Amino acid sequence: MVSPNWLPRRVFAILQCLTGRVALLGRIALIAALAAAPAFAQTKGGIDWSRRVLVGQGQGAPDLNAPSVAVARLGAERAARLDAYRNALELLKGLEVQSGGSVASLLQNDATLTTRVEGSLKGVKPVKTHYYSDGGVSLDIEVPLDELPAELARAIRVPAGMTPLAGAGAGVAGTPARMAPAQAQGDVLVQVAQGEAAVLDNDRPAARQKAIDDALRRAVEMAAGTRVSATTETKDFQLKMDQVLTHAQGFVRRYEIVREGMDGAVVQVAVRAFIGTAELDKDLDAMGLLMARKGMPRTMVLIAEQNIGMAAPRAVWMRGESALVSADLRIAETTVLDALKNGGFGQLIDPEIAAEKTVQVGGIASEITAAQARKLKSLTGAELILFGQAIATVRGEMPDLGPGWLSCTATITGRAVNTDNGDILSTAEATQSAAQLDDVSCGKEAIKKASRAFGQDMIKKIAARWSKDVSSGNDIHVTVRKVPSFRTASDFRAALSQRVRGVRNVSQRSFASGTQELDVTLQGSTEEFAQEVEAKKLGKFSVRVIGLTANTVDLELGQ
Repeated sequence: MVSPNWLPRRVFAILQCLTGRVALLGRIALIAALAAAPAFAQTKGGIDWSRRVLVGQGQGAPDLNAPSVAVARLGAERAARLDAYRNALELLKGLEVQSGGSVASLLQNDATLTTRVEGSLKGVKPVKTHYYSDGGVSLDIEVPLDELPAELARAIRVPAGMTPLAGAGAGVAGTPARMAPAQAQGDVLVQVAQGEAAVLDNDRPAARQKAIDDALRRAVEMAAGTRVSATTETKDFQLKMDQVLTHAQGFVRRYEIVREGMDGAVVQVAVRAFIGTAELDKDLDAMGLLMARKGMPRTMVLIAEQNIGMAAPRAVWMRGESALVSADLRIAETTVLDALKNGGFGQLIDPEIAAEKTVQVGGIASEITAAQARKLKSLTGAELILFGQAIATVRGEMPDLGPGWLSCTATITGRAVNTDNGDILSTAEATQSAAQLDDVSCGKEAIKKASRAFGQDMIKKIAARWSKDVSSGNDIHVTVRKVPSFRTASDFRAALSQRVRGVRNVSQRSFASGTQELDVTLQGSTEEFAQEVEAKKLGKFSVRVIGLTANTVDLELGQ
């Protein structure tokens, strides 16, 4: 039964007028026409030199499965904003520079300037929004060219007879308004931002709280862009600001409601957020932003341990006698978990749950297979497993320290395994020594020291790998279902390569029984890829995302 909660009122009125078999056929035909008809032309925008602005145009398609018009509209608006931002960045990269070449080549050779440019685009408000009858949305954003970073603005070639661009801080009359920039008050940034949420089941209080949460996330993202733009060097990884920080409220010390109201069935709330710069800078300097770009992957630690006097490494997640270990023989796992937590890994699997589920999988001892990793993922949601073993040995007596003192050494080796495909992201090994009056205590201390060094080394290596994925190309696995023929599979593969931003390469692994398996190398995150694929119509194809992890996307094909 067609619901009036989704279709526009005039369309629903037409459907109500149809009766009998004519009604059935008419309704099917009309709904199909609405789903298939393009809502708007695909345009990217352009440069308005007379007003000295870059106009980015974006479009967002509605989710036909949304529970209400309001929810569908919000999703379409978010997709349109993302599309407009990317189009604006693409247009900017196409501008010529004074020395020859383009802005793209200038940014390619300067990661710091790239970060500052992307930060300067954050907070740009839509200046024109159009809502279509099918629920689609198109909107324009305007980026004042004179507010670009000064070194970039001065390098851009302007048309003959025009005043050169001034750059950020110079101020040019007549440029479009932006959301008020963050104001510094000691160690606090004050940022105003607006959020919105649709009212579902007449629950306006719940929608209001979601709108506040949305506003706080936007405020933190804008403030983070300000902090990144103010830096003079890149950190261990290239900072990207495309994704709203999922742990935003941890930075907000307090907030005030500036205004609130209703736009149809949508609650809109503007907040003034007071954001702690110390907390924000610490997160930017550590793993927080990179983890957000990777979708906050859940991480599990499995490390077997062999202290002095033991015949072989043991762990509670092993079966048989190897599982009979005491609590003080989990030193390595506990130490590595602490190192990961302090290093910015916020989604850690509880060690008791990890042990219980690993026992269920069975057969895991000194090695872990790709199939076992995938099974652990299905049981725990873990997307990354740190797997290894720690072994302590006695080196001998140390008479220089006094009677009875012993020297010992511990070595821990391990690897980070991607549970989606069993790929090894990184490996690490650390060896440390200790001295104690008894061999067991000596072994414990050495294992703890080695585990701490191992954890820190592994964090750096994982960050380097993820940074490379984000900036240079991320390999993900895409499963496409309901593919009617091999010809269709080939056409869809070509559509991904040609029509989706950020896709660098698409390789087909297999096609069988209507299911296509693809390996995709893309610039950016898996979530951005999924949003892009679902938001736009890829030629004759319409696509629905039915599953998503940090490294995999499941799609369902329609035409």
